[in-house]
Amino acid sequence: MNNNTLPKVLSDDDLLILLETFKNGLVSRATGGDYDEEEYQRTRKIILANPRLEKLIPKFLKTCRTIRDFWQWAKSVSSTYDGRRQILADELNPMLDAIEYESGEGALEFNRNYEEKRIIGTGGFGVVYEYEHRLLKMPFAVKIFAPAFYEGATDQKELERFFQESRILFKLNHPNIIRIYDAGLIGKRPFIRMEYFDGKNLNKVITEFGAQTEEKSIVAMKHIVSAIGYAHTCGIIHRDLKPSKIMAAKPNQFRVIDFGLGIFIENELHSRLTKTGVQTISGYYNAPELVANPKLIDKRSDIYSLGAIWYTLLTGQPPAGSDFMSTLMALGISEKTINVIKKCLNPLETRYADCNELLTDLQSL
Repeated sequence: MNNNTLPKVLSDDDLLILLETFKNGLVSRATGGDYDEEEYQRTRKIILANPRLEKLIPKFLKTCRTIRDFWQWAKSVSSTYDGRRQILADELNPMLDAIEYESGEGALEFNRNYEEKRIIGTGGFGVVYEYEHRLLKMPFAVKIFAPAFYEGATDQKELERFFQESRILFKLNHPNIIRIYDAGLIGKRPFIRMEYFDGKNLNKVITEFGAQTEEKSIVAMKHIVSAIGYAHTCGIIHRDLKPSKIMAAKPNQFRVIDFGLGIFIENELHSRLTKTGVQTISGYYNAPELVANPKLIDKRSDIYSLGAIWYTLLTGQPPAGSDFMSTLMALGISEKTINVIKKCLNPLETRYADCNELLTDLQSL
């Protein structure tokens, strides 16, 4: 392919190679290496002109016209090489995932019944789409998982475990838990079809409206704790609770999402363990014992996360530092509420034993 010409049409294989090469080049430049200016600008033009990628193009790619612009952006978003690698993966992987999904075995059959409407969200585990059933005219959310979370080890065994863990999710029936309707494969990529909920996750709620009042936070936590307690009675522990996993809508509607992702969570936590000195925001919501042992299955780990989420609702930031409780006192939060949050965040042995115990204290506030 001539570097000075832009092909009108790229095959899926060529587009995947181009995107992967582009990603590797950007990672190299962001971590102190080189990336050719002409190659950057040529590839950037191809990506920006591709209508299939329009909704997934990262903001930095639209604004960084030169490799120098990109280097300034990379330095501004993270001071560490590991941090920059992670940010670039989060920003660029959705484009790769979308092309792999569209060209994968099973995509054509899936699209016979469903019409893609929009991308709801992207993240480390994959991409969530809104689809409408062509005959029923009903919206559904479809999560298609990123290859990075299952291709690293024994693919077939990990896929079998994914579906084994997914099987139990079909029996979850609670007003504050997203309903799961279907699971399957598109090519080698797992997907889950679930209830469509028109709301925003708690991260976005806090960003748009700020920290919540004590009264509003208590209402929200009653719904959320009720959902987690119900899941625990069904033998399901979430293990990755954080504000982005809680959807909210008016009036006082809440849904917990992303149960049953044990294999992906373990891989992510293990990755964090191997990157010493790297802390992520989501890490503040994982119980210390779970970070130390990603394969641990203990419902009290979820209770720690519930306490961290509650703290964030009240302060607008995750619990961090040795004296973070003083922040709640400075905000005028009642002593009873502070004591409940503190007990959620206690070491494992002195934490709430289960959600029923926590909910009892919540009801008394």
